Amino acid sequence: MMGPMRNLGRLALSTALLGASLSGCALLDGSSRLEEALEYLPADATTVTFVDRAAIAERVGDGDPETAYGTELSRWSAVMGDAAFDDSDVEWEAVANGDGLGRVWKMSDDLDFDAVAADLEDAGFERSGSADRPVFEADLADADETGLIGGRYPAAPLLTLALVPDEELIVSGSDVPALLDVVTDDTDSLADAGSFGDLVDEAEDQDGLEYAALTLEPACGGSGRLSPEQAAQQYGGLLHPDAMALFVTADEVSGVRLLPDEKEATADAEGLTTYLDERADITGFDADVDVEADDRAVLAEAGPADRRVMAQAWLQADGPFACTLAK
Repeated sequence: MMGPMRNLGRLALSTALLGASLSGCALLDGSSRLEEALEYLPADATTVTFVDRAAIAERVGDGDPETAYGTELSRWSAVMGDAAFDDSDVEWEAVANGDGLGRVWKMSDDLDFDAVAADLEDAGFERSGSADRPVFEADLADADETGLIGGRYPAAPLLTLALVPDEELIVSGSDVPALLDVVTDDTDSLADAGSFGDLVDEAEDQDGLEYAALTLEPACGGSGRLSPEQAAQQYGGLLHPDAMALFVTADEVSGVRLLPDEKEATADAEGLTTYLDERADITGFDADVDVEADDRAVLAEAGPADRRVMAQAWLQADGPFACTLAK
């Protein structure tokens, strides 16, 4: 078991997005942990979040670190001490949103999957599926007042899950059988589709990523907080990107906005610079961000001290991730 890292802050994307693919389909060969994660996520997903828990643990050590992101299990660390696995066993996590929600955890190579299976049954989960891909399901009514199954497994992310020992994976979500089909290559993955390839290519240091959030259909216009008229006034000068991403390493935080072409990227970079200088503070955004256009991409780069502010801006679709409504 890897050294525990407790009580990381949890950053969850709440938007369920439907959208178009990028014009390009860059090759994803699984050479980084992020690209490996895309091999296990369904091809129709439009939003992905990725957390490299092992990389974060290596940087901050044990204890209660000040950070801006963690896995879905990190906030349950204090109550999963008696469970057969917890956040400290996770290498990386990937969460996909599209027609449904799917989570994939890559586990440490010394996790005893047989012990996990036995403990899930002992906690009250019903086992089904094959011997090498067992599925475990609990009834929400069986959860106690704290939301735990068997007093140790949080129902919220783990109501239905499957173990994939040969891939060292645990998967959960709204359609676990569909996730298993992706894991076993019976259906296409995001890596096969290549729809996130152009965004992934904008990450300068894929191997150093602690956190990444990517979407093919940005939530623009204040994410419903503003009327169309208010959004037009607040976000005037900004364009509507085809896709956006947030990449965080130990040393750098980078927002990415992909536009249809270089001309629109140049215009969007100018609009974003004006917005950040003159209007972004209205929503509480306060970070030193350098903006530049690079071909069809607009890059908004900040230092590691601003990782929390940038992560919150991603969640709120503001700051470098603000954009005007589509025409």
